[in-house]
Amino acid sequence: MCIVYNPKFERSAKLVRKLTEISDLTSWFRQQTVDVSWIAPTQRDTLARLAHYSTRIEGNPLTLPEVEILADGGDLAVAESAKLEILNYFAALRWIWKNNYKNANERLLLKLHKILTSGLLPKSETGAYKSKQNAVFANGRIIYKPPPPEAASILTKALLEWINSSQSLDEHAIIVAAIAHHRLVSIHPFMDGNGRMARLFETWLLYNRKFDTHHIFALDEFFEQDRNRYYNEIQKARNNEDNLTGWLEYIAEGILETLRRTQTRIQALRVKKPSSQIVLVPLQERILRILAQTPQIGGGELARVLNITRSHLSKIIKPLIKTGLIIKKGSTKSSSYSIPKK
Repeated sequence: MCIVYNPKFERSAKLVRKLTEISDLTSWFRQQTVDVSWIAPTQRDTLARLAHYSTRIEGNPLTLPEVEILADGGDLAVAESAKLEILNYFAALRWIWKNNYKNANERLLLKLHKILTSGLLPKSETGAYKSKQNAVFANGRIIYKPPPPEAASILTKALLEWINSSQSLDEHAIIVAAIAHHRLVSIHPFMDGNGRMARLFETWLLYNRKFDTHHIFALDEFFEQDRNRYYNEIQKARNNEDNLTGWLEYIAEGILETLRRTQTRIQALRVKKPSSQIVLVPLQERILRILAQTPQIGGGELARVLNITRSHLSKIIKPLIKTGLIIKKGSTKSSSYSIPKK
């Protein structure tokens, strides 16, 4: 059986306006690559945020600071399944970053699912299409019944053929990635992990189409902060005979908001020129990133988030205080830290 997938959507005035604003903002990011000091810490931040917010949508209980500890190679005394979900997401993202130059095909898509769900599902269900009918539940009732298992492979291949078609290659990267996200989560081709896979697939395509060449923004944070809207936007397009115009407007809104937040984080890394030269080590970069997002934080809490001792914190933060990048208030035991205002 041969099925051809042709997505339905219109280039609404709202969508075009958002894409234009995004284009203007991405020009700013391209100009900043002259100064590469912000790239590494922003990439580490993005890795943690993508893993945290995407798995949190599905109910993972770990906090962002806890996920950051895992991203830095630390360990946590938490449920193994929750930790493995995060570690698998890290592995999947790193695999995408390594393979983002490859066009998506069925073999690679199944490989990505295997990485994402390894140890969380039976081996027969990792990297394989579903063998039984599944459904999406909310409050104990079915809100969406996806296509049956015998259609999973056929519909997924049709989506991949469209993604690699000349029509798709001429399309805006955001439009292609957003369509793929919605279509894959609607096909629901796997027994589990369909939401995470759809969001990962969108991320992969944005990298593949050269939209986010430095891997510096986490769209999943936008989805998680209003989960109800995220699910409603998915269902709204289904209810509208799969017309994806509203969904594309929603994704464009999310990317624009996410890029603005990323811009703020990058600017915060340069909050003030130090009074003397300093070469930041990764831990110091992370401290500046944390303080850029928190008006003030106590020494004990900061040490806990960084998973280091207070004495180690005191040593690593001393050069930042000396050069004026950080302000310290209070004595050693009750100290708190902040970034000076511009």
